[in-house]
Amino acid sequence: MIDPQSVALFIPPGLKKFKLNLFERIGQKIGRVVRDDPQRLDDLPEHVIPIVGCSPFLKPWYDKWRKSGRKFIYWDRGYLRRVFATHLPKGSEMGIPGGYYRWHVNHFQMQSIADVPEDRWKFLKLESSLRPWRSSGKRIVIADTLPDYWNLFAHVYWARDVAEKLKKYTDRPIFVRHKESPVPLEKELADAHCLVTHGSIAAVEAVVMGCPVFVDKMSAAALVGETDFTRIEKPVYPERMPWLHSLAYNQWNENELVDGTLWRMIR
Repeated sequence: MIDPQSVALFIPPGLKKFKLNLFERIGQKIGRVVRDDPQRLDDLPEHVIPIVGCSPFLKPWYDKWRKSGRKFIYWDRGYLRRVFATHLPKGSEMGIPGGYYRWHVNHFQMQSIADVPEDRWKFLKLESSLRPWRSSGKRIVIADTLPDYWNLFAHVYWARDVAEKLKKYTDRPIFVRHKESPVPLEKELADAHCLVTHGSIAAVEAVVMGCPVFVDKMSAAALVGETDFTRIEKPVYPERMPWLHSLAYNQWNENELVDGTLWRMIR
């Protein structure tokens, strides 16, 4: 449990109105808010935990905090029942409140599977979307993403470079899927041997769809996938339920971000 009075939410400039409204709602329930200028994060007392999101201009702060060991909280769109950029059913279609957001202490995605109940997973009503693992498929699909992600976590030519690397270890056709492709992810994975990506939440959704994944170690899907790309011909097919239960315990809907639920549960 984290005391909400011991944190500071960074609100970046230029947010769209719907995003700003959510930031403001969260900010009203915590100790401090830092607006616009990331340099002001350096003025926070050591005991105050900065809350920050996926903004490439924050990379120097992430690098500095990780090197020094300073605690920070990272938040971003959730794993399951996201509002945008999702290929699973949206929560609004099932009467589930708000979109979900993941919050992690000192990490960008979930890094371990916890022993938690199934209640939050059951609440998401995604059982009908969960498909058995598929061990057949011909091509390799690489999920690319947008510059903001690459500028924070890797580099914009990551997908291209990985495609070239994979050619050393497989003769399968390789297809690079762009982030904003109008083709549903499930359709593009229908004949896939596996999905390859860095840390895109497409990997989480692919696992739900029964497609094995190869990802960077920072990805939550690394817990049920493979991180050694030289093993591209040998995907793994582990038990997924404990992982799904844990994912559900590492994300919160908009109501839970302001009613105290988040602060009681965050690990």
